[in-house]
Amino acid sequence: MVYTKQDFNSRVNSHAKKSARRGKNAFVTRIDNNGVVVVKAKRRGRHFPLKGALLMVLGFFCFKALMLSANGPESYSERLALLENGTVVEAMGARVLGIDPVTQFLADQIGPLFR
Repeated sequence: MVYTKQDFNSRVNSHAKKSARRGKNAFVTRIDNNGVVVVKAKRRGRHFPLKGALLMVLGFFCFKALMLSANGPESYSERLALLENGTVVEAMGARVLGIDPVTQFLADQIGPLFR
């Protein structure tokens, strides 16, 4: 009897340690269409905030398009040429801020707002 109780206690402690590692809300219980209670482990979230990164990239392209449509293509290209002749960091900035197809498309869509 003593051995059974010790075995039971070790199993309970093992389960408690696993539950503590997983956290309180590691599982979700739902009732199936048939009335059966189904317990599933929660999916862990993404480690990298993909949605935030995509929104930042989209915001950057919108910023470039706004600058392109506000200044006009000639003035924007002149400013990029000045940056290309500057330091290494300025040249890298000019390369990143260059006119690409996505920026051109967005600028064409935003352009009528400034005219």
